[in-house]
Amino acid sequence: MTEEFLAHLGIKVTKQRVVIISILEKAKEPITAEEIYEQVEDKEILNYSTVYRTLNTLSEKGALIKTGEPGGKMYFQLKGHHHSHELECLACHKHIQIDACPVEAFSRAVSKETGFVVMEHSLQIKGLCAECAAHKEEHSTK
Repeated sequence: MTEEFLAHLGIKVTKQRVVIISILEKAKEPITAEEIYEQVEDKEILNYSTVYRTLNTLSEKGALIKTGEPGGKMYFQLKGHHHSHELECLACHKHIQIDACPVEAFSRAVSKETGFVVMEHSLQIKGLCAECAAHKEEHSTK
């Protein structure tokens, strides 16, 4: 399956790329390049620069969703692989997946009103997770 995916994108199939894509396929939420590298069992076949180059190639081919802050950590997810929405804590950078799709009804309304055909969407809400909010509240009352 991974080999077919790469071939469909017009990307040469290599052992390293197959490993990276299989890790992305198993991920339940967006992950960083560092997290991908940590999951590689055979470190002799892969290094950080290969992970970054592969992620850039997949991104250029439109196969990845990239989220994060410029100059900060970037998170990667295979496009179309998971339909997910997430909350990101600005303090601890934890990502929390939302099961419901709050954008679906909006997408249908936009399509009906404008004729625009929505092909995909992503939603990322940033704030503080419960733990960080409680910690902040605890320190602000002292």
